[in-house]
Amino acid sequence: MPILRTVITDPAELERRSAPRDDLMVREFEVEPGVLAADDGPFSRWDRRFTTTDGVTVETIDYQLAVPHWGWLVGLLLRRPVRTGLAPDQKPAWCPSDRLGRREANILGLCATLAVVAGFLGGLIGQTITYIAADLGGTTATQANSLTVIRIGAVLTFAATALADQRGRRPLLRACLVIAGLACLVTAIAPDFATVTGSQLVARGLVAGAAYLIPIICAEELPAGSRAYAIGLMALPGGLGVGIVLWFVPFLDAADWAWRPLFVLALPALIVAILTARRLPETARFEHDDHVPAEHAHQHMRPSRLVVLAAGMFFLNIFTAPTQQLQTDYLRNTRGLSSTAVAIFILATNTWGFIGIFAGAKLADRSSRRRAATIGLLGLAIGNTAMFCIGGPPMWVASLVGSMVGAAVVPSLGALLPELFPTLRRGAANGLLNGAAVIGSMTGLYIVGQVVTDGIYGPTVAALALGPLIVAGLVWRLPETAGVELEALNPDD
Repeated sequence: MPILRTVITDPAELERRSAPRDDLMVREFEVEPGVLAADDGPFSRWDRRFTTTDGVTVETIDYQLAVPHWGWLVGLLLRRPVRTGLAPDQKPAWCPSDRLGRREANILGLCATLAVVAGFLGGLIGQTITYIAADLGGTTATQANSLTVIRIGAVLTFAATALADQRGRRPLLRACLVIAGLACLVTAIAPDFATVTGSQLVARGLVAGAAYLIPIICAEELPAGSRAYAIGLMALPGGLGVGIVLWFVPFLDAADWAWRPLFVLALPALIVAILTARRLPETARFEHDDHVPAEHAHQHMRPSRLVVLAAGMFFLNIFTAPTQQLQTDYLRNTRGLSSTAVAIFILATNTWGFIGIFAGAKLADRSSRRRAATIGLLGLAIGNTAMFCIGGPPMWVASLVGSMVGAAVVPSLGALLPELFPTLRRGAANGLLNGAAVIGSMTGLYIVGQVVTDGIYGPTVAALALGPLIVAGLVWRLPETAGVELEALNPDD
């Protein structure tokens, strides 16, 4: 349990520091003279007291963050602010726009761990399919067709998210990750490409369900001014999950079957999912609305919002699916990079996406979801198109731009998907939007599979880049949701 001590010799400094804090990090009250406790903040324990001995005053802060699994990392960011406090109007870039409480901190920590699991399970097939094809037999077209069939798992995504509107977010999130983990274990022993495709259809479909349920939980639990921050934040552990896959990619050239042990790691992943989901509470909004009498629960999806968002998800994924799923094949076969070089390229150019996520979340929460999404979409289209058109150092720079600027889409568009629908329709709506995204993915992958036969991706990717540009226009047809309570956005909620 962290304990910070500060010696205070200046009387003016002592007077300032001994006043109860009320800032973006913590709100205190005076228990007795010289002893302060917290009644709001992301802490499971907070005790700040002053003791004077021989004319020397020592401030002692004894605290514990209410962030499971990630408290040590968050503690590195908070150590200085805990010691010195924040000015009343101070809003550091790494911090949400609202003060979070113990419950919100607990939920964010648990969701972050589940996001790592989802990222790992979801990233397996995309990073290994070129090696699976080399082992079991298959061309670029075979890979594209397999990835297209896998996306039929959108039916499972819709079933999971719609059922979450009836049974709750937590049990369906746990079921999605556990079953997806089991499906990945089947992939590990698959004798042929058809078995790989079938098992990954189940895995990816349910991982997608989890990937929609985590932002829904964040949207329903976080304050209005911090929803985009929380949803964007979940992309970081999700990216870490994919990164774990990449750590093992350099070893995949060791043998044709070397991809199989990577899928076996789904076993510890699903154990983590079970233990973590057990601690995750059901969202307060779902528990409230789930007990509203049926005759009073008039919650409906607004068709105009659903149509605009569905079109946006279609056009976005017609571009992102092939550029993400076939990036490894492009780097390995078109640019001639080794497995180690591929892993280094992806890690080096994608790791910096956290800058775009934080900047995009800040803009989305404090100004406009639509403006943040537009900037991200333009960066995504330009950077990734250039990456598939050029080689050498400029290719690395283009990928860096695409990932860093394009990451601003994550908190902005990611927040809009759960925000624009009422509680008891939120899961089903997001399941339908995933269906639109999958159709876009299948369309993009099909086009690439049919057109790219010589490893030259550039012209095809450039044509598909019209997709995110269309989405940049569509987002302006949606209402602004920054700082607005879900109940105000959905009056019948």
